[in-house]
Amino acid sequence: MAVAAVVRRVCLAAQILLLLGNSPVSAMLERYLFSAAEVHEFGARCLDGSPSGFFYEKGAQSKKWVLYLEGGGICETQEACEERSHTNLGSSTKWQASFTGSGLLSSNASEAGAFSDWSHIFIPYCGGDVHCGQTWVPNEWNLYFAGHLTIVAVMEKLILAGNFISATDILLSGESAGGIGAFEHVDFFASRFPNAHVRGSPQGGYFYAGTPQSYAQFVGNQTPPARTSALYDLYNASVNQACRKENPSHPYLCGPANVGFLLKYIQTPVFVAENKFDSNQIFGQMKCPHEKTAEVTKYVEYYGANMWSSVRERVIGSPLGHGLYFPACLLHTGNLHSPFDTRAISGVTYGQSLADWYLGAKAYSHILYENSTVPDC
Repeated sequence: MAVAAVVRRVCLAAQILLLLGNSPVSAMLERYLFSAAEVHEFGARCLDGSPSGFFYEKGAQSKKWVLYLEGGGICETQEACEERSHTNLGSSTKWQASFTGSGLLSSNASEAGAFSDWSHIFIPYCGGDVHCGQTWVPNEWNLYFAGHLTIVAVMEKLILAGNFISATDILLSGESAGGIGAFEHVDFFASRFPNAHVRGSPQGGYFYAGTPQSYAQFVGNQTPPARTSALYDLYNASVNQACRKENPSHPYLCGPANVGFLLKYIQTPVFVAENKFDSNQIFGQMKCPHEKTAEVTKYVEYYGANMWSSVRERVIGSPLGHGLYFPACLLHTGNLHSPFDTRAISGVTYGQSLADWYLGAKAYSHILYENSTVPDC
């Protein structure tokens, strides 16, 4: 390695050590934007080409880490991606300098339980690519999909700073698109840190349970079209390596957003938090109308049954010891973000079960689900 490169990496390490080492134990997470040199080295960019980054809080437990991937949909057309590139979900130019952590990123024990005094990392979502993109140069729209490259950059910067290399515990979480990213990356972190206790807990990221019918297909009794490589190609997506190895001719089946298929290849235990009747999937993605009709009722019931069938096989039926919080709610992630303040199932909250599962204890059940065939929350 050239002397200049060595000097640059040492200076970058010193900068991050200063930032992380002086962080007070509080609920405030401080912003770190990648420098031009780091962007060049790792390709860590937002859609518009601005540097991506992360927010951090160094907790009392400096070797225990919660990493949380932000959610926020996807973009898959030029018009939608260009519009997104002018927002915080596509550019870092207007990111705030700090924010107060909540949910698993909170330093309040009543909100984050056993994870409250861990060190916290929040990875903003500015690629529109479910954190899986790895494009190093702008595409024909003059935009970047670099979500995976950003995650790699965050990991490498923390290792360089000396904070991550000795990690003993890592919990990877995220909601919605961030939940998809957590499913896709949990094995990646486990392989990178073989001596750490790595687990995942995606929230509202179970997109999709197989290939469900859209509302129009359900009403018209039509078969859904076969899955294509469109998103995989658009994002130049990074996918789970075990899944790719088993599906070399069709790596797009491993993601993005094909969790029902992917989960059978994931080798690291995950605690899945998912609503049986995911409202974003039903109304947003599958275009079910917000109407009180017999057809809508039947479709919602169908969707919940399809979700349950997949979860029962992939989560409950897995020999890895996955955990599950599966309320019969017609919601997306609003009721999942704060695990220790969730609707109790059999007297146990998502947070209580998650912490017990992560620690390898047996005080609570780690499989929590509701049997209702219709939404009741």
